Amino acid sequence: MYTLYWNHGSASITAHMALEESGAPYTLKFVDMDKGEHKTADYLKLNPNGKVPTLLIDNKRTMFETAAIAMYIADRHPQAGLAPAVDDPARVPYTQWLFHITNSVQPFYIMFYYPERHSADASAHEAVKAQATKLIGEAWARVDAALEKKGPYLAGDRFSAADLPVMMLTGWKRACGDVLEKNKNIRRLVELVSARPAIQRVLKQNQAAA
Repeated sequence: MYTLYWNHGSASITAHMALEESGAPYTLKFVDMDKGEHKTADYLKLNPNGKVPTLLIDNKRTMFETAAIAMYIADRHPQAGLAPAVDDPARVPYTQWLFHITNSVQPFYIMFYYPERHSADASAHEAVKAQATKLIGEAWARVDAALEKKGPYLAGDRFSAADLPVMMLTGWKRACGDVLEKNKNIRRLVELVSARPAIQRVLKQNQAAA
């Protein structure tokens, strides 16, 4: 049994989609970040970073980092087909892209949304955001080229948890709203994943909470 601490429009959606796809029982606990609930003493005991998501596992232990949660869920529930087996050749691109999207693409989004973390000079923030948008576009172009060769999913011909961070980040349109227009292979991936019933349920739930 799992409890996911989440907030709509946040990185928690990757973990949320993984849980829904897994078929495992879970409950949701909304963290109202507008009210600062992610900074309360009780929440910081669960996640000292003061961020979402946090996953409570079997009422015993907690876990943070949304891609790590998705990987954990995928491996703990192999019947859901969210991850290739360790000795499956598809495990290589699956792991590579799951980490790449999180480590090499998502930081540019953080750069856009939080320019103050990159420059203490407020007058430089717009320039930081402009550079972030440029870097986001370049990063997705590289991903799109890889999908052109070995798509339609990041693990090749099968859906996996590696596709979930793509869904998350391409939904953050204020940073780079033309990603899907410029990258036909990423657009195809998003369309395929969006059509999955479990993903549709999560998207609707996030929209309803907005």
